[in-house]
Amino acid sequence: MTTLLIYQDAVALDRERHRHLKLKAQGHARFAATVHAVPLVAVEFAPASREYPIVFARGATVNEQPGELLCYALTGLHEGQNLFVDAAGQWNARYVPAFIRRYPFVFAHTGADQLSVCIDESYPGFDDSEGEPLFDDAGEPAAALQGALDLLTDYQRQIQLTGAFLKKLDAAGILMQAELRADFADGRNALVQGLLVVDEARLKQLPADTLPEWLASGELGLLYAHLLSLGNLQQLVQQLAQQDITQDNT
Repeated sequence: MTTLLIYQDAVALDRERHRHLKLKAQGHARFAATVHAVPLVAVEFAPASREYPIVFARGATVNEQPGELLCYALTGLHEGQNLFVDAAGQWNARYVPAFIRRYPFVFAHTGADQLSVCIDESYPGFDDSEGEPLFDDAGEPAAALQGALDLLTDYQRQIQLTGAFLKKLDAAGILMQAELRADFADGRNALVQGLLVVDEARLKQLPADTLPEWLASGELGLLYAHLLSLGNLQQLVQQLAQQDITQDNT
């Protein structure tokens, strides 16, 4: 999985090249229809836990060392299938992750410690004649772009905070491998592997001074939001079964 997984043609936003570019909201999430796991930041655990299973996974292996720990909202049981995006392209959930809401804008690393604002030029809502301008007459960010910049800036800050939380969680050694298998009456099945979840038994065995510390920092609440969210796995199974029935009847 990559942080640019929904971006087809990400390019740096340029005040000259894109001076006359306008943004017209499309009102749908078809761009995310094939994303079965959406990256989350820690501040989203509470609202996301009411809708999606929150799981952890390893990023790419580096020099034969385990990859960094990442967290996701699981939105499907098959690669290339998002059960929360319907045939009309609507995202059917009360909470939409910030990773999705920031589209078609994104911060991308262009140097060791340098971030640049990028846009997905393939987004059909970009136009030179219709929509809200990205830049004003002086070449400064207009309201539409400023709103996107505010969201990106806050999201980037949350990424840093989430990274610190995940490193602490990883070092605590309380994660265990898990897989989800769903078998349907017609013989079909779904299998999701490579997941990590918190082992509640190991959590309870942490040193006596760790749990009060995590409680005070709010991190213990994040872990229990994750554990509670796993109850949404059955809802995903039901959504997949219902979707298959609907498709079979069309």
